[in-house]
Amino acid sequence: MNQLSFLNTSISKEAKKDAEKLMSRYKILDAIIESRKLDLEPRLTQNPEPSEIQRDNQFYSSTEANVLAELEIEEYVRTKRKLNLIYDSLKPIQQRIWEDRYLMGRRDSDVYNDLYLTDNKYYSLKRDMIVTVAEAFGLIKNAV
Repeated sequence: MNQLSFLNTSISKEAKKDAEKLMSRYKILDAIIESRKLDLEPRLTQNPEPSEIQRDNQFYSSTEANVLAELEIEEYVRTKRKLNLIYDSLKPIQQRIWEDRYLMGRRDSDVYNDLYLTDNKYYSLKRDMIVTVAEAFGLIKNAV
């Protein structure tokens, strides 16, 4: 990869949308991970619903379902760890933008006014932050 490619901050609308979605889910990933782990714990009470085997004649393996659920949990944990690394590597002002805009759900104009930034400076910092997230998750398709 060429060093000048790091200076390229152009991003597709789809990649931007996906990166912003990841940034918005940053706060709730811990809750998702813990709830999925709780779903894997064995139940001590009888389940009134019919089992998977009773519903139809298709093959069902509870062990396989548990392994797939564990893999899904690992993917959530990996995503959370990546987002933690990205968040910690950002400038403090970009961390504030992330918190205010994506975690608290405030409007862009409210955020840049509260941070005493010009709109150009705010959108530049925000774009750089989104590109960083998109790059880390492989959302940007580099044309070679």
